[in-house]
Amino acid sequence: MADDDIIKGIKKTHERMENIFRRVFTDPLALSGRGVWMPTCDVYETDENIVILIEIAGIEKKELKITLEGNYLNIKGFRKDPSKKDGRRNYYYMELNFGPFERLVFIPCAIKAEDVTVEYEQGLLKIMLPKLNIGDKEEKVIEIE
Repeated sequence: MADDDIIKGIKKTHERMENIFRRVFTDPLALSGRGVWMPTCDVYETDENIVILIEIAGIEKKELKITLEGNYLNIKGFRKDPSKKDGRRNYYYMELNFGPFERLVFIPCAIKAEDVTVEYEQGLLKIMLPKLNIGDKEEKVIEIE
């Protein structure tokens, strides 16, 4: 096999892998296999909290369920399709997700579960998980005997 053929084969494999990754990371249904969509999410840390911000516009509070188990926060809900009343539709674009959703978020440190607070405003769900301070963060020198 010539070097050009090897390079073409590698390029073709690379393009296929890029297409697979693009589809998996841009299509919220690609990994679930259950017709459950996954809303976009940011997880960040402040001095006091781990903050989870989830975009879930159009969902009523009563349709949300948030549970904490170990180091995982699970957010489940259901977004109703308001256009169901319109009857038959011919789509030009179909990018909005409706129906059940679920988002499982790993919590990277110990938190005070009893002090978790949640805000839901303008389609953004903000969950603040107060960090549990375990010991001092100061450097401690340990002497060798």
